[in-house]
Amino acid sequence: MGTEKLKIHLIFFALVILQLSMFSGVSVASAASDEQDIEGLIENFNAQDVDVKADSVKTLVEAGEPAVGPLIQTLDSKDPEIRENAAITLGKIKDERAVDPLIKLLTDEEWEVESAANNALVEIGKPAVEPLIKILQDKNEDVFLQMKVIAVLAGIKDERAIQPMIQALKEEPELDADLGYNLGLMGEPAVEPLIQVLDDEDPRVRVRAAEALGRIGDERAIDPLTDALNDKDETVRTFAKMGLESIETQKKNTLIATYGKEREFYIEDQRREWFDQLNKICDLARDPLEPYTYPQGPVISHGWGIENRIGVGILEGSEVNNSTLDNIYNIFDQAGKEIGVADVPVIFSYAEFPVDAELLPKLAEDIEKTEEPAGAEDTNETEESAEDLQSPVSTPGLGAMFVLSELLISALIVNRR
Repeated sequence: MGTEKLKIHLIFFALVILQLSMFSGVSVASAASDEQDIEGLIENFNAQDVDVKADSVKTLVEAGEPAVGPLIQTLDSKDPEIRENAAITLGKIKDERAVDPLIKLLTDEEWEVESAANNALVEIGKPAVEPLIKILQDKNEDVFLQMKVIAVLAGIKDERAIQPMIQALKEEPELDADLGYNLGLMGEPAVEPLIQVLDDEDPRVRVRAAEALGRIGDERAIDPLTDALNDKDETVRTFAKMGLESIETQKKNTLIATYGKEREFYIEDQRREWFDQLNKICDLARDPLEPYTYPQGPVISHGWGIENRIGVGILEGSEVNNSTLDNIYNIFDQAGKEIGVADVPVIFSYAEFPVDAELLPKLAEDIEKTEEPAGAEDTNETEESAEDLQSPVSTPGLGAMFVLSELLISALIVNRR
């Protein structure tokens, strides 16, 4: 009897072991299959069909954690398209293991890859802040990388970065143009620290503080900037004046009307295809728009931008009715239909010539005298700067002054390329 019971126990135990082995085999096979799927999806990152790329990114984002390791390894690919889309995917997954590998891509030789890494780090957000601050504070770190780090910190807008950025403004003259611009993107938490910097003994620091405060547009800066109009340094006075004008402009509601359907995109290849279409639409609309363009009409600028739509600047003070706006929009809409694009998104806003003519020579002279930010000789560009440079502006006559003055004001701010 005991022998029979022992046989039964042994058979039962053998069955359990066999069942566990079978499940283990299924698990291993499934894992291998998943790994193959991930590799196949990554290979699609450089597919000719943009929709195939976008679908691959979406599927990998849905896979989440299992895809992170292979994607990080893919950041070393020799193919820039694969590096770019791997960075985009990691940013959407938001796994902090990707932070350090993505930081290395901020100085990638391809600006599309660099931009994707920038955007991915911004999407990951808070977990990236401390590693980025550490790089900014490292006296032995590459200045060009620090410039890129500053832009990412401004994109994340974490308050922990404000004081390190201001300290770098005081200690690193090579970074002052980048810091002046990006501190202005940090928003309300940066206002009080920047107001204090307006009293710094270094006029270079005071200039950048005035610039940043003007960009933020907070009314708390009005009195300090008004006091800076009496600064002993002429450049500080100039930037204080522009800062006050910027704050005043931001208080105005410049939006007139929006038309069409705005587009959203999952990967940058989709956005770039859309920009090509907007560019063609602007080219087709240029001649028909002539009767509405200054001085014959109220339009002082038009072009596509990073908002995925066409912007039309109407000279401030001009009287425009719905009929005029409809006629102008129909020009763009008809141009869109010629290339198969319906509901072209167009936004109409009031605009003005931002700089008095007599200030232009002085601003140009100041810019020439200012040392180029370190790394400016490199040709790498962020996507935003590339898009700004590519955006067409069709503005005859005084419109040319409008564009020139904008460039002069922002030349140092946007890391002159």
